[in-house]
Amino acid sequence: PASAHAPAPPLAALHAALEGAGGTRAAAAAAAAPAFGGEALRMSYTLRSAGGRGGGTAAELAEFQARWRRGEPVVVGSLDREFQLPWGPHGFLERFGAEQVNMIDCRDGKSVHWLTLAHFFAGYTKPWTRAKCPDTFRRMMLKLKDWPPNTDFRDKMPEYFDDLMEALPFPQYTHRDGVLNLARHFPPDCVPPDLGPKMYNGFGQKHAWRGMDPAVAKGGHTNLHCDVSDAVNVMVDVYEGDDGDDSEDETDEASLADAELGSLSCQHGAIWDIYRWQDTEAILQLLHAVARERDVEITSNPIHDQLFYLDDTLRKRLRDQYKVRGWRFVQRRGDAVFIPAGCPHQVRNLSSCVKVALDFVSPENAHRCVHLTDEFAKLPRGHHLSEDKLQVKTMLLHTMKHLTEALMPRRQPAEAE
Repeated sequence: PASAHAPAPPLAALHAALEGAGGTRAAAAAAAAPAFGGEALRMSYTLRSAGGRGGGTAAELAEFQARWRRGEPVVVGSLDREFQLPWGPHGFLERFGAEQVNMIDCRDGKSVHWLTLAHFFAGYTKPWTRAKCPDTFRRMMLKLKDWPPNTDFRDKMPEYFDDLMEALPFPQYTHRDGVLNLARHFPPDCVPPDLGPKMYNGFGQKHAWRGMDPAVAKGGHTNLHCDVSDAVNVMVDVYEGDDGDDSEDETDEASLADAELGSLSCQHGAIWDIYRWQDTEAILQLLHAVARERDVEITSNPIHDQLFYLDDTLRKRLRDQYKVRGWRFVQRRGDAVFIPAGCPHQVRNLSSCVKVALDFVSPENAHRCVHLTDEFAKLPRGHHLSEDKLQVKTMLLHTMKHLTEALMPRRQPAEAE
């Protein structure tokens, strides 16, 4: 496999990926719908701890690229065997416990800015210690996202950055200097986009909820949305002790049964729903219909505004009325989930979790990044996505500049004169 740290991308590899992104796009669109189901997404990967050299085998890279060209997510497991450092709460508490952080209470979506990281991790394993909302006096279901917010992860926690990078699959794509990560070509004299890594920590709840009523007990979750770039999300820690559900909330056994995943009572991690890029319009039609029925105001795009979490009722309606299915699976400790750019997805924590995610730009999905950048630019001024944070067009310009220089025959000094 290609090295993640080659001084210049091999033209053959980059050309093959670019050709695959364009040449097979029409064929992929015309192909039959893929097999949906979480296990269908999982693929084998030779870990360093199992004798791998890093980057997987050539066959594993080829399989990943075949799936990636079809626009399908990929799950690689057992990365926790690669970690050399403890990714649980104790290591972060010792160093950053006193740091004040901005969190979100998933019960009502409101910002919580008066607590520290120590408050969060205390409730991570002990639900009865969780801080109470000053308005409702109910224990908050906190989520800490995009941490650290204004600092490079590598600068704040260099040893954890190195540990993560050593464990990540397919470094050709996921490393900052990976040969198939187009972000490596961003000009050094410009401010680069912040592609992470970032931590996404949240409390969990096994019992499902229905509806959007703020009074309904919701667990840690992220509503349906899509990202402007490719991403990989790694579950680095899961609390697998006693059920972390808030005892103040009345629940029933039926809410522990999932039609696709079975009983959730003994499962730990986070439930993902990922949909194909080409199903976005059908999903939008459903969300607009639901908004009209529930008198929810939509000012722009309900996916970009992250207005909805598709519960079992809405997912069934999406399947029955719009013939759209997604991949639904549980992300467990050590699982790395690769999400193609533009694919709508949502996440619900079953347990308290620590996840780390980073973005990259692959040749296969660069066209989607451009499409979404143009789409985001049309959002209302002040929208959190309207700013071109990825700067993908600048990235592609310099990628093409590199390709042109590499393809042009080098002139001899005598010819230059």
